[in-house]
Amino acid sequence: MTTTYPLHANLSPADTPFPGQADVVIAGAGIMGCAAAYYLARRGVKAVVLDKSRIAGQQSTRAWGFVRQQGREAAEVPLMMAGMRIWEQLERELDFDLEWRQGGCLYVADNDEDWTSFQQWLDVAKQYGLDTRVLDRSQIDQHVHGMQGKALGGLYTPSDGQAEPRRAAAAFASRAVEAGARFFEGCGVVGIERAAGSVTGVVTERGTIRTPRVIIAAGATSWRLLDTLGMVLPQQAVRGTCMRTNPLPSVTASTFWGHGLGIRQRANGAINLADDMQVDVDMTLGYFRALKWFLPELWTQREKFSFHLNGAMFRDLRDRLPGVVPAGERVLHPRDPDPRPNRGHAPRALQKLHALFPALKDARIVESWAGLIDVLPDGIPVLDAPSQVSGLLIATGFCGHGFAMGPIVGRLMAEWIDDGRPSLDLAAFRLQRFFDGTMQRPRSML
Repeated sequence: MTTTYPLHANLSPADTPFPGQADVVIAGAGIMGCAAAYYLARRGVKAVVLDKSRIAGQQSTRAWGFVRQQGREAAEVPLMMAGMRIWEQLERELDFDLEWRQGGCLYVADNDEDWTSFQQWLDVAKQYGLDTRVLDRSQIDQHVHGMQGKALGGLYTPSDGQAEPRRAAAAFASRAVEAGARFFEGCGVVGIERAAGSVTGVVTERGTIRTPRVIIAAGATSWRLLDTLGMVLPQQAVRGTCMRTNPLPSVTASTFWGHGLGIRQRANGAINLADDMQVDVDMTLGYFRALKWFLPELWTQREKFSFHLNGAMFRDLRDRLPGVVPAGERVLHPRDPDPRPNRGHAPRALQKLHALFPALKDARIVESWAGLIDVLPDGIPVLDAPSQVSGLLIATGFCGHGFAMGPIVGRLMAEWIDDGRPSLDLAAFRLQRFFDGTMQRPRSML
């Protein structure tokens, strides 16, 4: 069962008047939308943030909690380097305990393929002046204690860190409200109105809000909103499972990946645990919508995917029947998905943990959860203001590693809205790359 931390403000009390107009409307109250609202409010731009469910109710609170520059696609590295400077000051800026720890990120290779990949990624680190370095076994043991098993070498970025996903978006939302942003939960965006090629308003479940600007940051359902504008986004969702243990003796302050485990040990000793990079795909007819973009990587990365023909297909077929889901609500359905964790992950991950760290023999799983990870064919997000719809911004498709990018993406969206352009080059993240032949195959390790 997933728990959430209380917010520091009542974000959408029942008696709050629903606005008829807004400087900016943000569709989606995950970490991207909450951070954008905060940075806009600091600039005096008062956003209205809408979510069909609730604040940070989906993937933003279900991530591993890694805040890393290491191992990313090259295009993302400059963003995360800028983002890391925000993270280093964020607890002080927001006056909120985010469980921030800057203990580095360590990947350990136990096979030749991973070791070669780690060394090749050093070229990316050197290109941007990142502090990544390779470690031998004795150096690995200085950062992770009591690890058993093979280690050909490690890749380590000391400036990387970690934070608690269940706190970060809540903190941004709370401070955004204090600065003048307004949040409305349980109120989804149904459509976007245009005139002469420009945004003029947003149609919601509670009425139309007149606005010249809208940010689509709706996670795995962003493609549906873009579809109402006649724009294609080849976005899909996969189910990722994560677990938490009881508090345990300290083994590392670094975020860790190796021997088929992802590990983040919190300050209280509890470990967020992931069973390698395995994700589940609950097959529906919707997966055929963007299949041509995904097929090449599905084959080359097939060991990372577990395909299921289960109740999701039945529900999908049922919901496609006339009248089951009203046409006007399709962009909202399902309103509050609650993906179930894969039951096989916990015992397998726990067995690996016991073998890798014998001192953690008392480890047990106390909580498991799953999130819907929105993915794009090349493994990097869309951050764009497409020219065909003036006033529209898109921030979506973070492929399971967007939590760490939340602060920098929020700041860039605010700059784009207020200054007319972002302070970093985002050309690699254009939506049009999927259609003009410039999309690159993903090359990152995670």
